[in-house]
Amino acid sequence: MRYILGLALMTVCCFGQSQTEYVFGFLRANPKAEKLERERVMEIQKGHIAHLGKMARDGILVAAGPLGTSTDLRGIVIFKGVTAEQARVAAAEDPAVANGRLVLDVWPWTGPAGIGERVAKAMKESPNGQVPMVKRAFVVYWRTPEMPESLGEVAAEHGEFLRKLRAGGDVLALGALRGSKEFLGVAVYRGEDVEEKVRFCREEDPLVKRGWVKPEGLVWWVAEETFAAP
Repeated sequence: MRYILGLALMTVCCFGQSQTEYVFGFLRANPKAEKLERERVMEIQKGHIAHLGKMARDGILVAAGPLGTSTDLRGIVIFKGVTAEQARVAAAEDPAVANGRLVLDVWPWTGPAGIGERVAKAMKESPNGQVPMVKRAFVVYWRTPEMPESLGEVAAEHGEFLRKLRAGGDVLALGALRGSKEFLGVAVYRGEDVEEKVRFCREEDPLVKRGWVKPEGLVWWVAEETFAAP
């Protein structure tokens, strides 16, 4: 099955780290969004930011931030303590989603324990509720039509690549987007050199070299201590 690869990603990401279940989401541009006046767009954006803050205060949104230039991926949201369906319901109240500017896609995802806990504490202690943001290199792995149903021996080769990737010490989070037919998984890194991360994947990952998976490197703006140990 194609999801064997996702299981390989999950297995490797668990080495040496306590793991927790989350719901990972992409906020994507809606190609059918109607053209609006600038003032209306700014109003919706203001409401969008406010709603993200509300979900964070409610304790269900543990990480969020915009992505750099991409075809249609605009931002990332990570939920905790809710199901994928509950995350969709909560996000439906976001003015950017409700007004058809953005579309949310979500999947179950296993990541390091404690995501966003330090940020939540810092936001409560901050006079204006704001925290420092940083750029993180982010790689999303797209499935291609060439990806076979069974990976055979290549699954073990890919697992070895993932172990090498984690051994480098730059990976903050790595895991499969379970159930996605479009994406295999995602990786978040300490630095912001996206080109270096993608180049390493192209040179070392047997799935990428065979054309079964295509890595896309992006810059993710996210709170500095999102992945800090609680």
